[in-house]
Amino acid sequence: PPAVDDDPYRILEVDPRASDADIEAAYRRLIAQYHPDRVANAAPEIVALAETRARQINQAYERIQKVRKGR
Repeated sequence: PPAVDDDPYRILEVDPRASDADIEAAYRRLIAQYHPDRVANAAPEIVALAETRARQINQAYERIQKVRKGR
C-alpha cells in the first residue's frame, strides 16, 4: 500500500518549487541520515524502520526525477 504521505516533495522535506540541486541535496542528506548501514548493529525494529524510510526516500527522489526529466 502507498505511504500515508505519498507526496515525494514532503518525503524529501522540500518545496515543489525547489531547484534540482536543492532536491538532490535534500535527498543526499536524508539518505545519509536514514541509511540502514548506519543502524546495522541496532535492534531489528530500528533496522527495519531505517530500511522503510530509505526506501521511501529513494522512491520519492526517483519520482521527482522522472517528472522533472519529462518536462
